[in-house]
Amino acid sequence: MLGEGKNPIRPVALDELPPFPAVAIKALRIAADNDMRLHELHQMICTDQVFSAELLRAANSPLHATRTPITSTLQASIRLGFESLKRLVLAVGIRGYVGKLLEVPALRACWRHSLACGIVAEELAIARFAARSEPRIHIDKDFAYTAGIIHDIGRLALAVSRAKPYADFLKSTEKEPCDVLAQERQRFGADHCQIGRSLVRQWNLPPEFLEITSHHHDDVRDRESDALAVVHVSCLLADTLGFSVAHCTDVPTYENVLNGLPEDMRQRFGVSREEYASKVSARINSVEAA
Repeated sequence: MLGEGKNPIRPVALDELPPFPAVAIKALRIAADNDMRLHELHQMICTDQVFSAELLRAANSPLHATRTPITSTLQASIRLGFESLKRLVLAVGIRGYVGKLLEVPALRACWRHSLACGIVAEELAIARFAARSEPRIHIDKDFAYTAGIIHDIGRLALAVSRAKPYADFLKSTEKEPCDVLAQERQRFGADHCQIGRSLVRQWNLPPEFLEITSHHHDDVRDRESDALAVVHVSCLLADTLGFSVAHCTDVPTYENVLNGLPEDMRQRFGVSREEYASKVSARINSVEAA
């Protein structure tokens, strides 16, 4: 495949993509495992210096104010709790995966979009649970958050493997909105959904992530009991809130996306677009500071 200009861009090969941190992969595997316990996750973290250091830093941050410094990873794990611990591992893993690319505005947008999608997905899961009492359509809010974070892992991998060409491509969409998936296939040999699906298989992640990484751009909002539908809507909302990655054709407005939700769920998003965007931005900032 060829990119723009005279220089060809080699198609992305799965075996050349940088490996994802092993501890983060384990955290993703347990995201759908309700039988995992905090001490088991702690045992995985304490074997990795990077994750142990981040865990101690987070537990001693002003967000988790304590009178005495926390000096052991076990204390830190107990202080944060199981769900916060999983989120920390995932955030640290993705930050480590993309590394210094976060200094590139176009590529940092990929990271912030994923965070925004996770935050909105969690809220949608809570809203769905509050709005309906039918157990079969309950979606765990913590899994929804993880699914939102991981849905664009293929895009992050594409950015890591083709940093400058991909950043240039994203920048070009500001003047020329396009069908992003089609352009990715043309320029890089595969789109981020295809790459995401391949990575889920390569990393042996739970099968729930296969659909989420490869079909989150499909219109599946009629699948009410499906986490994929939650991530699809969350991805749209993240874009309309100002956390988009690329400029696409036929982008809906924030109001249009909300109007596609059941009325009893829309009540949880009753604030204005600006207010909700500010709320999401504050949570993103807290994750980045943790």
